[in-house]
Amino acid sequence: MKLVSLNIWAGRVFDPLMDFVSNSAEDTDIFCFQEVFDTPTLRKNVDDFYRANLFSELKRVLPEHDGYFAPSEEGYGFVGPVDFPIQWGVAMFVKRPIEIVRTGDTYIFGSYNSRWNGNSSSSRNLQYVCLNVDGQDYTLAHFHGLWKKDCGKDDLEERIEQSHRVKEFLDRSTGKKVLCGDFNLSPETESLAILEEGLINLIKVQGITTTRSSYYPKPDRFADYVLVSPDVNVKQFEVPQIEVSDHLPLFLDFS
Repeated sequence: MKLVSLNIWAGRVFDPLMDFVSNSAEDTDIFCFQEVFDTPTLRKNVDDFYRANLFSELKRVLPEHDGYFAPSEEGYGFVGPVDFPIQWGVAMFVKRPIEIVRTGDTYIFGSYNSRWNGNSSSSRNLQYVCLNVDGQDYTLAHFHGLWKKDCGKDDLEERIEQSHRVKEFLDRSTGKKVLCGDFNLSPETESLAILEEGLINLIKVQGITTTRSSYYPKPDRFADYVLVSPDVNVKQFEVPQIEVSDHLPLFLDFS
């Protein structure tokens, strides 16, 4: 199977992003997207730069995939409250006819539409799909980790709590496991070490030097990760310099 994980910056680089997703669709079985908005209205933009109907746009360019949207907030753009219905969260797309045993999400910090200290979102959910491929069970999960203004990607009590909840979910899960997403964590943090317990961090193993594109001007060059259980056969893993977001896409070919 082939998987792509990408924080899509809420569609700020919209046309190149759509081209990338469309061009990748034939060879990609699972997409894991972070920073996804959607609205039932005809509005296309929110906060001037971001795509309000992004989940619907992704469904349009992925007609051979089943899309699953897991919103964690409603009524907000990135700047603040908005005056039209909108939701924000994460999304997964699974190519047919892969057998999906179960899909859903679980909160790893906060609760639906909660706010934290007035300067960030604390509604953080882990989205997952459980698959059966050629008689083998898989649990694939991703999340967009806590962000707090002026705190970088260092350890926080809240991030450590978040990591413990992710690990508890994975410990309860069956089959081969893949955990990916924008963790918002530096490589040396305790928060990441908790997630690495029993898993292999492909960013470290492959010596990846950054997961951020040239759109990101800050010095911290890591945020995104792919972790796999030891029984996963990694055929290829790479982080190519494809500029469709302020993050780079993570490509995994595995069985």
